[in-house]
Amino acid sequence: MSRWLGVDIGGQSLKAVTVDELGTSAGHATRPTGRAATVRDLAASIRELARELGHEPGRAIGVGVAGCVTLDGIVRGSPNLPALAGSAIERDLGQALGARVVADNDAHCHALAEAWLGAATRIPTFLLVTLGSGIGSALVVGGRVYRGATGYGCELGHAILRPGGRRCGCGNLGCLEAYVSEVALGSRIPEEAPALAARVDALMRDRGLGHAHALFDLADAGDADATALADSLAAELGIAFGSAVNVFDVELIVLGGGIAPGILARLPRLRRAMAGTLFARDEAAVRIVPASAGALAGAVGAARLAMTAV
Repeated sequence: MSRWLGVDIGGQSLKAVTVDELGTSAGHATRPTGRAATVRDLAASIRELARELGHEPGRAIGVGVAGCVTLDGIVRGSPNLPALAGSAIERDLGQALGARVVADNDAHCHALAEAWLGAATRIPTFLLVTLGSGIGSALVVGGRVYRGATGYGCELGHAILRPGGRRCGCGNLGCLEAYVSEVALGSRIPEEAPALAARVDALMRDRGLGHAHALFDLADAGDADATALADSLAAELGIAFGSAVNVFDVELIVLGGGIAPGILARLPRLRRAMAGTLFARDEAAVRIVPASAGALAGAVGAARLAMTAV
């Protein structure tokens, strides 16, 4: 049975997996990356992983990138991998590896995995949202990822939640990602709740947690300040979800990423906020479920990308 190699390139690591036509993994491996990683660095790591995982030379390789990838394979922006900005990643990696490379945004690849093997199987139209350092999102319509006119399709994290609000990493003011993300909480907590910040910092130091996990743990333990902010995160995401449903008319939202469990634990608060923004849709008819394609979903989706591109 044929196998395809999928690679998920993030700011901290590169994850690779080989899968067959049924989605069964034949092996996986990782390598470190880092903000300074270049296309040449990535090609060397992928070449090494391809040999380790027994990838068939010449077969197409799927690549998911933490950044905006145009329809013609150009990385136009990657906050966590700035050295890739402007690179023709499909062409350059393909030449270095001696194989066809098919690339897309990492959230788009994650959505492919959820549609194939995860929480959205047999659901033709759905929205995937991943919550972590930032916000990733992907819209699947009729079983295909919507990439838009240029490839950037469905950047929900950069929808404006509060005009003139907090500055986002993209440079705009008031983006959803500037409120509901690990990076945003690093500055938001001390700005909005200085007393809470000390308790969050202590928990992060003692238990090695991130800002979001520390916040949710304190809220679960009854900390009033943490509860108020955690509820705000859920409500802000609910407003964005309601707006997305109004625009895209999806029946299912798949929620993944490291922050997702804390938000899903506050699902009633999110759904109340979503209900307040919906137009001509019943809130109860929109399902919100956890992602289930696993920690290697981005790489599995990239393999699927390669599989369906041939």
